Amino acid sequence: MKKILFISFPVYGHVNPQMNFCKELAQKDVHLIYYTNEKYFSKFADTDEIELRKYPDSFVNYYDKLAEDQTLAPGFMSLLYVFYTLTENVIPFIMEEVKKEKPDLIICDSLAIWGKVAARYYKVPMAFFFCGLMGDSTAISKSPSFKMSLVKSIIFDFPYVIKLNNCIKRIQKQYGKHVTDSMQNIMSPQGLFSIVMTSREFHPGGDEYPPNIKFIGPAHREDHEIPETKDTILVSIGTIAISDTFWDICIEAAKGLGYKVVISFGGNTANHVSEQSLSDQVEVYDNLSLDDYRNVLKRSVLFISHGGFNSISDSILYRTPLLICPITAEQNSNGKMIEEYGCGKLYPEKKVQAPRLREEIIKLIGNKEMDENLEKYRQSFFNALGYKKVVEELNKEFNLYEKKDDHSVPA
Repeated sequence: MKKILFISFPVYGHVNPQMNFCKELAQKDVHLIYYTNEKYFSKFADTDEIELRKYPDSFVNYYDKLAEDQTLAPGFMSLLYVFYTLTENVIPFIMEEVKKEKPDLIICDSLAIWGKVAARYYKVPMAFFFCGLMGDSTAISKSPSFKMSLVKSIIFDFPYVIKLNNCIKRIQKQYGKHVTDSMQNIMSPQGLFSIVMTSREFHPGGDEYPPNIKFIGPAHREDHEIPETKDTILVSIGTIAISDTFWDICIEAAKGLGYKVVISFGGNTANHVSEQSLSDQVEVYDNLSLDDYRNVLKRSVLFISHGGFNSISDSILYRTPLLICPITAEQNSNGKMIEEYGCGKLYPEKKVQAPRLREEIIKLIGNKEMDENLEKYRQSFFNALGYKKVVEELNKEFNLYEKKDDHSVPA
């Protein structure tokens, strides 16, 4: 039995999209070890075929400390610095794990640089898993807004460029120059077998990628039924956003439009809604479960979102237009792409105000052209490879198990 290590980047937006793929792979004749933070173990409670390994407490504590630093969120360069300084912290642990386990394959989340370093150092075959868009030269050339955001971040966040380069040099000094991703290729497939969680049509420059880039669509696309009547506006801007006023502004902007407003804080207990904003038409949740969140989104006429990639994919799957109020440079770039694709709107001002927000909400609800665009990309998700078939493709590439007759329904 061949052994596979899956090295995750331990955040909800990466663990959730990887679950179905990992559960499907683990049903084959392989030994799959999945590395993540212990708080995510419960997501795999319905299977005993995956061996779960937790990252060290010191790494988890360091990650939490970085997550609390609001200055690190906005720019690309500050985020890249986070990825590299996390790598420096956890790399001794993952190097020991790879040395001990001697795996036949390492699957790396694209942001888990520490897994890539270990695979190269020990010369273990490797594949990549992209939970969002790739950020290589092809994608950047097709997305001028993304390119401009990168340039701005290099200029205005230059101290972080120096910091992350110093991280790279220290890692290279210890493990060799060939083992570390440069800034330019951290989000590149680098010619390797890569799994990308969208469709070829939705990805910028998708038709230019070679066959070893496997576009599989969203992980939960089988859950695609849409109710005939939509009666809700969903507001959720991720797990890191904190605001004393944003939620009340959204409620005020939607007042009198005839829709229920559902607020989800994403588990961030620092957020709150004022008593004056509450009514029978407003529901507030500290954190919706994944199933509850999707059920709300299905019946939503609009999703006011931060523009994370999973939120975008979910909205398209349920044909719900997006109004994106970004927090980070990546989310701002996502918002511009959504505008270009005609699937939603990027809120046009830095400060969110109720009258302008209301104007944007009214423009988006019931927009027929936008509904057609959402359906176009929704169909492209259904036509993508799917997580079941990509497991077969992975086996063809790396000869991981002996193929048996499989009569299950394709995903």
